[in-house]
Amino acid sequence: MIRHISETKSAFRKYLILFFTMILIPTLLLLAWQIYSKYRDAVQKTVSVSEAALESASRNLDLLLDQFGQISLQISLTPDVLEMLNRPFDLQAYQYADIKGQLRSWMNSNALFESIYLDILQNGKVLTVNEGLYDLKDFYDKDFLNRVTGAASEFPRPWVGLRERPGEPGKEILSFVKPVPATQKTALGYLVFNIHKDVFMSTLLNLNSQMSGPLIVADPWGRPVSSTVEGLDLDKMLPKLGPGAIYTETVSLAGKKYILSGAKSTTNGWALMQLTPAGPYTPVVTDAIRQAVLIMLGVLAVGVGLSYLFASILYDPWRRLATKLQEFVMRAPGDSQDAYAVVNRAIHNLITTIRHNEPIVRNHVVHEWLHNHQPEDPDAARRFSEAGIQFVSPYHAVLVVVDESRRDRDSSAGHTLFLFSLAEDELRARFMAAGTILDRGKFAFILNFDREVFDGELMAELEDGCRTIQRLAHSRLKAELYFFVSGIGPLDQLAEAYEQVKRAMTYKAFLPQSAVCFVEETKESGHFQYPAAYQKKILNTILAGDQSRVEHYMSELFDRYLSSSGSPYPKLLQMIVILMSHVLGSLVQEGYDIEPLMDQVDLLQLQQCQNQSELRSMLMRQIGQIMDYLETVRKQAEGSSPWVRQAMDYIEAHYANNISISDIASHIGISPSHLSRIFKAEVGKSPLEYLTERRLAMSKTLLKDKSKSLQQISQLIGYNDAHTFIRSFKKAEGTTPGEYRKKVMDLS
Repeated sequence: MIRHISETKSAFRKYLILFFTMILIPTLLLLAWQIYSKYRDAVQKTVSVSEAALESASRNLDLLLDQFGQISLQISLTPDVLEMLNRPFDLQAYQYADIKGQLRSWMNSNALFESIYLDILQNGKVLTVNEGLYDLKDFYDKDFLNRVTGAASEFPRPWVGLRERPGEPGKEILSFVKPVPATQKTALGYLVFNIHKDVFMSTLLNLNSQMSGPLIVADPWGRPVSSTVEGLDLDKMLPKLGPGAIYTETVSLAGKKYILSGAKSTTNGWALMQLTPAGPYTPVVTDAIRQAVLIMLGVLAVGVGLSYLFASILYDPWRRLATKLQEFVMRAPGDSQDAYAVVNRAIHNLITTIRHNEPIVRNHVVHEWLHNHQPEDPDAARRFSEAGIQFVSPYHAVLVVVDESRRDRDSSAGHTLFLFSLAEDELRARFMAAGTILDRGKFAFILNFDREVFDGELMAELEDGCRTIQRLAHSRLKAELYFFVSGIGPLDQLAEAYEQVKRAMTYKAFLPQSAVCFVEETKESGHFQYPAAYQKKILNTILAGDQSRVEHYMSELFDRYLSSSGSPYPKLLQMIVILMSHVLGSLVQEGYDIEPLMDQVDLLQLQQCQNQSELRSMLMRQIGQIMDYLETVRKQAEGSSPWVRQAMDYIEAHYANNISISDIASHIGISPSHLSRIFKAEVGKSPLEYLTERRLAMSKTLLKDKSKSLQQISQLIGYNDAHTFIRSFKKAEGTTPGEYRKKVMDLS
């Protein structure tokens, strides 16, 4: 009793855990998805804020750089500066001083500028705002000017970048080099603005005061203008920035997460990166987790109750089933009334019954698998295993055994069962095999092999087994067994393999004589050219009565077409039918009466031939019967002259009437076909040709009489109308009756 309660509680707990898990897992997945969705939305908003700040900083940087360009343009277009650049040798010292004062006013008006100087290319002078006029060779910043101006071409471009301050290593300034004047293709000088990078960055940051995180700026050459950020490797980040596209990723700096957005300008090559703290989305995620925990607690409370209800409902049918089975299960005295023991004993009895019927079940499974196309079935091995069929290899073939013995229906069923058992024992002793009876005198086996194609060794072993079965069947029941084997393939293609074997069995007359026929797929279709030349040779030799030549041509025909593995079976069958039909049809055209041959030449006998050897014997036997018949007819025709003479006399007497070959044959007392044959054999032409010649010969005599019309002449010689007469006359003479009459009259 304690064991029963323990098993009952154990089963109930399993159901309870099952249903509780079915409720808990989907809930956890949905809540996790909800938390992830809110986290993703919060991150996306932070990314959008970072990208918007970056775009604003980029616009402000472009505005600041444009200001330098405008200042450069205004200075280069100042009349005094233009005159100095164009005619530097004509200026006096005081004029240089005036221009220097103008440049100083530009620098004093803009706190960004640290120094300004103008490189005059024509006279090799450099005019500085702070120091005055230098020769280029003596100028303290000549190396920088030579490097920049030396790379200039006919269309010089401005240069901007971060560099060390001249004469002060370790201190950096931003330099903007502009070719002047801006309105000419060829530069006459270079205007250089030097700006302290800290002042530049301070100005830029003031323009972007709304940013929540650091702004990182790099010149077109990748040198950082802004202060560095601890933990951020600019050498790795800058190559990731592409012109015109915003790059975004999450980075950790000093234990904090940031959204980094960066881009490189397509117009000036400056790189900007904006760091936005990722902290704002943390409360959103925390709130989502708090809500998920509350929902989960509610689901747990409801889920326990529902799971208990479902477990009770599921367990109740099991308990009632055990109660019912107790009435049908025999048990020894003292056995417990445990429900599980009752059900297990019932299942054991059912399994015992199945094992007693295992051969029937196995036969049914094999029969169903061969006759029904099975898709790829992952449980195929289990289904065969349950039926007592153990296949260990994925390679299978279908073997069909056919008993061609002629037996009465009462004894054939018992003989088929005996032959099936005999074949099954022999095959299972050599291979893994499972079989089924298909019909009286026909049964099939599924063979399991350890290789995916038939090789010489496997074919020899299978042939040896089939010959053993064939020998035992013949010695015990005088049975004639034939074996057909499909190609090797996977289990789900056995139905197609069985259909392939059945099609081959339909054309068994074209198969080689062998104990086992290995069916090939190429036998079902393919290109085929009808042997018209052999047809003509065989027909002529039959008509000539040359038995040896007929056998020679038939042997060549079999060797070329039936022995060739590439000839399709349906075309071979069609070839044989057409060949024999043509022979009989040609005999009819030759005037022979083939009615006596119809019982002897029966093409349906093709289905009774078991192989090529029997087919060849059957065809040669039928052709021999045809030739014997022709020989008999020829001997009868040797004494047929009286019949021919009677026919000619009848034609002579009745050519003016509308007579036919049937009328002539009926008058003589023989068949029309026989009359045509013997008449042509003796006269050299058919009775109809002879009748036409006789009528046309008489018409030539009548055409000499001008008083008779063509209509009258046609009626006198047996034609129904003048048109038929004119057509026959022109076909025979090559001219019309009227033209012939005119020619005869002209000659006379």
